[in-house]
Amino acid sequence: MEDYDEDNRGQFHFSSRRGWMNDVNAPLYYRGIYHLYFQHAPDSLVWDTMHWGHATSTDLVHWEQGPVALDPKVHPGDLWSGGGVVDLANTSGLKNGDEDPIVVYSGTNGATVFYSLDGGNTFTAYAGGKAVVTPGGTSRDPKVFRDPVTETWGMVVWSDEGGNGADFYTSLNLLDWTFASRYRADWLFECPNLIRMPVEGGYRWVLHAGSGEYYVGDWDGTTYTSDWTVPRKLNQTKTFAGSGYYAGLTFENLPDQRIVSMAWQGENKGAVWTGNASFPVELRLAETIDGLQIVCTPIAELASLRVATEIQQDLVVEDGTRQLATGSTYELEAVVDVSQARRVTLKVGREVTYDVAEQTLDGATLRATDGRIKLRLLVDRDQLDVFGNDGAVYQSYNVRPTDLELIAEGRVVVDQLAVHQLGSIWR
Repeated sequence: MEDYDEDNRGQFHFSSRRGWMNDVNAPLYYRGIYHLYFQHAPDSLVWDTMHWGHATSTDLVHWEQGPVALDPKVHPGDLWSGGGVVDLANTSGLKNGDEDPIVVYSGTNGATVFYSLDGGNTFTAYAGGKAVVTPGGTSRDPKVFRDPVTETWGMVVWSDEGGNGADFYTSLNLLDWTFASRYRADWLFECPNLIRMPVEGGYRWVLHAGSGEYYVGDWDGTTYTSDWTVPRKLNQTKTFAGSGYYAGLTFENLPDQRIVSMAWQGENKGAVWTGNASFPVELRLAETIDGLQIVCTPIAELASLRVATEIQQDLVVEDGTRQLATGSTYELEAVVDVSQARRVTLKVGREVTYDVAEQTLDGATLRATDGRIKLRLLVDRDQLDVFGNDGAVYQSYNVRPTDLELIAEGRVVVDQLAVHQLGSIWR
């Protein structure tokens, strides 16, 4: 049962070899290797005493699971969700040998530091596991980031003191932290992440929560501000702990300044495992007719899994149904003329519906251009990712797939349809 070939085990979405997994922790890149840590109960199929699981990849697609990185029998404290960085300048002074320190943070009601001097495989507790920050109220999920303008480190930690929000701390050395400010927002629950994102003319700072809700704003070195009053969402589904998308984090230290995120999909399980990670997506901040928003697209490395491609053009469906694809692991790309349609539904274990009058894809705004929309589906056994208009819409689900059908209300023309059969990352 550990050959990764159970009929509902994703073939290109990472899942743990055995046991329970939930939140992605401290994703980072170091010397040619991508590291994915994750909340893990290796001997349980339900949430239990937390460890940090660990997997590595050379291409963000093919993952190999290694030994547990943080183990409660060895490492002190509650080993709950957190982030990490590569200390390339040795600001921490922890370097001892050829490897740069990799410093990660975990813990509840106080953040604890662990550091690795062997490239991220094994970790030592700093100061015996003593908390380096202790926010008020209940707190968890410390995430560290680098501010290149002030040349300081920042930490954002969720806390419920006075209501949902995040405490910010700053540091010069990743070890000694000073309280900087608090950002209060009802929507800001768990797993906060602050990302510096390029945009035309400069940079903005995006603050998002475990739900994927986010604001675009600014960070001045101590304080986060935004004039937004309603958050947008990275993933436009009903997101909560254990749903098809939750607790996404972005990789640190990526080359080429790419911003790549992975999250937890919690609605899938097999005989010896529970939960999986979402397929990595690249985030970009784009100016749209509706203002600034994040667009999410599958990483380009997905193309390396394509083993066969079938392309069709000018498919017409009028008030009826047409089968578009079969199989359980494939990528579909389609340009659809909806100018003469009322509704278009892609049925693949669930119904993904575009409403032409409302200009929505399953409730998320998706505007047609010259009467056309772009749709992209990643079908991976019990995992389904839906993208609209080059990432303007991003939705993730755990579903039991069926043969893909297009259901037309009115006249629908699929200008171009490409179906890429995808190989397994496990072989």
